[in-house]
Amino acid sequence: VELTTKKIRLDWEVTAEALEDNIEGAALEDHIVRLMTNAFGNDIEDLAINGTGDSDDGAFLGIMNGFVNRVKTEGDAHESVVTVSNGGWTPEVMQNIILAMPRKYRALKNNLKFYAGTDVFQGIVKNNGTLADAVAEAFAGQMPGSTQANRQSYLDGIGQTFGGARTTRVLGIEVQEVPYYPAGYIDLTFPANRVWGFQRDITVNREYVAKKDTIEYTVFVRFGIQWEEEDAIAFADAAADA
Repeated sequence: VELTTKKIRLDWEVTAEALEDNIEGAALEDHIVRLMTNAFGNDIEDLAINGTGDSDDGAFLGIMNGFVNRVKTEGDAHESVVTVSNGGWTPEVMQNIILAMPRKYRALKNNLKFYAGTDVFQGIVKNNGTLADAVAEAFAGQMPGSTQANRQSYLDGIGQTFGGARTTRVLGIEVQEVPYYPAGYIDLTFPANRVWGFQRDITVNREYVAKKDTIEYTVFVRFGIQWEEEDAIAFADAAADA
């Protein structure tokens, strides 16, 4: 797998007056560093997913071609054309995405994983149920489709892991919520199919500039992304197919 890395810079500065006048004092400096580096990490993830490599889409998204755009434009992945209204990601829709995957990869079904944006994930939970639904059906002898109350409880927050991306399972395949995925988009692939490469350690460079009486910070990163095998991807884009 060949990676082409991009060099990205984040810089900011803090004035001496800001450190002197705020209630945190000198501790404000560390606080801002944590905030900015966390934001930088989020930006890197957003770029890796949604970048287009096209300057017409803005200076940020134009930096590199991201995972989603490669899937949708390079022609090697397998699209399942779907019609979804009111979040109706039903078992039939999900099965069609699975069937769009070549048979040689479906044979390794236990290793496959769905990745879905927040809106798609919610539609999947609403229309496919959760582990709580399966347990309730087993004990109560209920027919499939009669566990709407459990599904709604999950959507309301019960049984979810606070603070992290949510997961569920549909048709025996795990579904991972990816908040940065675009609306209406979902793909099916192997977790190891996404390749990230970082060409240098991420370090925060600090310098006091006497003439400006400020502390300047600069962070550089060189990273690249690539799909190992786009033939092992099936996807659906309800927003584009609507």
